[in-house]
Amino acid sequence: MEIEIMEALKRSDLLFIDVRTPTEYAEASIPGAINIPLFNDQEHHQLGIIYHQLGETEARRAALDVVAPKLSALVDKIVRTCNREKPLLYCSRGGMRSLSLYQILMLAGIQPLRLKKGYKAYRSYVIERLADYKLKCKLYVVHGLTGVGKTALLQNLDQKGLPVIDLEELANHRGSVFGAVGLNTSRSQKNFDALLLQQLDGYEGFPYLFIEGEGSRIGNIYLPPFLAEAMEKGYQILLTASMETRVKRIVSTYIPSTMSEELLEQFKHALSSLRKRLGDKKVDRLIIMLEHGDYYKVSRLLCTDYYDQFYSDSRPECARFDSVIDAESIENAAEQIMKLTGTYDVRKEY
Repeated sequence: MEIEIMEALKRSDLLFIDVRTPTEYAEASIPGAINIPLFNDQEHHQLGIIYHQLGETEARRAALDVVAPKLSALVDKIVRTCNREKPLLYCSRGGMRSLSLYQILMLAGIQPLRLKKGYKAYRSYVIERLADYKLKCKLYVVHGLTGVGKTALLQNLDQKGLPVIDLEELANHRGSVFGAVGLNTSRSQKNFDALLLQQLDGYEGFPYLFIEGEGSRIGNIYLPPFLAEAMEKGYQILLTASMETRVKRIVSTYIPSTMSEELLEQFKHALSSLRKRLGDKKVDRLIIMLEHGDYYKVSRLLCTDYYDQFYSDSRPECARFDSVIDAESIENAAEQIMKLTGTYDVRKEY
């Protein structure tokens, strides 16, 4: 039995089972879906070659040879994973992979569902929703120079139960030239869009929403136009903190207790990308300082000579800010922001 994406998303008794390859799943998936691939990446690649060279019939026969030894284990894994939930299978377009596993599960006495048109249907749904999304709540947009504590503040507000969307977390990128250092690969645009829509829908009904001020792009991720426009029109909050506090927070965020060779190379590569802005001499000096473990000096110099120059609009003298809040203490800053909304214990209100 096939089910439409909008109906599937409304149900709480379903577990989405993505039967595509691990690479396809990592690139774009439905939030909460579990990857139980019918073929691994290499198998899928080889079957694609057979399909293009010998045709569909030969590819199907080859696929049967590949999947036959796995069938029992696949069925067992789906049963264990789903527990009391009903499996909802999907592949790229609702084609042979999900259909094949659906038929096997039916033969085994299990009654799954199939997502009509597969992941493609979900992606179309997300695109349509974001293109026509009507944001009804008020946005409180948090700004500040690098290291001032914007992310820490949002996390604090989130822990207190306030509605927060951390765009950098959704993008898995910190939004600067060092944004991807120490992190896994950035999320794809497709996964970012899906997670953003999920959070927006989760906060539907709240009168306000907290979000960090960003441009239209975070790394390789683009914000939907409606959100960028809403952020421009929102209530603008500027956080401030001393240079000493900012440097400490930068080091705490970016530098682990033990610096690996891999991470060191990522930092050096990021620094080298600043040669046009800072000049070879200064970048070479920063790299030497980094290699010697002078992380506080590196952070301070980057603040004074790069970040504070590049993000000069995040200063108190900018007239565009509606409120300026001292963030030397994240807890105190959070309390001041809660007063802006007239909220003292969100969890009691909602």
